[in-house]
Amino acid sequence: MSLGHNLSLSAALSLIVATALPAQDVASYSPGVRRYHLIAVTTRSTDQNGQHSEFRITTEQILSVKITARTPDTLDFSYTMDSSSIVTDPPMTMPDISGMKGTEVHGAMSPSGKVYSYASAVDTNDADKQQLVAGMSKFLVPLPQHAHVGSRWIDTTNKNTEQNGNRLDQRTITTSTILADTTYDGQRAWRVRRQDDLSIAGAQSSLGSHQTLDGHGTGDAIYYISSTGVYLGSVGNQTTQVKLTEKESGRTTPGTLAATLRVELLH
Repeated sequence: MSLGHNLSLSAALSLIVATALPAQDVASYSPGVRRYHLIAVTTRSTDQNGQHSEFRITTEQILSVKITARTPDTLDFSYTMDSSSIVTDPPMTMPDISGMKGTEVHGAMSPSGKVYSYASAVDTNDADKQQLVAGMSKFLVPLPQHAHVGSRWIDTTNKNTEQNGNRLDQRTITTSTILADTTYDGQRAWRVRRQDDLSIAGAQSSLGSHQTLDGHGTGDAIYYISSTGVYLGSVGNQTTQVKLTEKESGRTTPGTLAATLRVELLH
């Protein structure tokens, strides 16, 4: 799973005030202990036989982050899920996520956020927890060496998941750009934009029905990293158009997944 979404983008962006200060040149994360509040809202809508339906999932998490210096070139990190809750609209039974509380991921990264390695004590046979661990390990935005306002870089990630006979393949191309020096919640910060291009494909079986899935999505998020090397928060959204096709009948069902995510620094 990804970390993660009902707060207004305009309200979040109203916190931003452009400044004319000299360009900051800090491109590394600073040691410290911090806590973050993550709010994710995902809305799934489908249109079938002339009927429109929507289903919304709201997830809230509190994540503790500890960063310590090991050497001048290496930082140790530890991320702990302090709490996690999920609410659905309309109400329905969801998987028990109480076991997520206390999940810890630790590892090593460069001062600019490139993860060298990570590990966790979670059950390696639990696919959901493994996805959670992988998502937690990528909590901080990796910055390129010698980053500056105007820096632009592209990353590609592939994720393949198989569980209970179902398969999902995802490919994400992320274009990141340091847009400007600014202030965020009273602190000097870089404004970093991350744009995603997502493709998904897979197959699933349920109650004797076999379906294929394919889709394409785009995402847009703004992150704020202070001149003192602290991740201050972010706000973003992603929309994915998907199509389910029944192998037996050839009938297709279009759908849309829309997600928003906000991360707030608590202290």
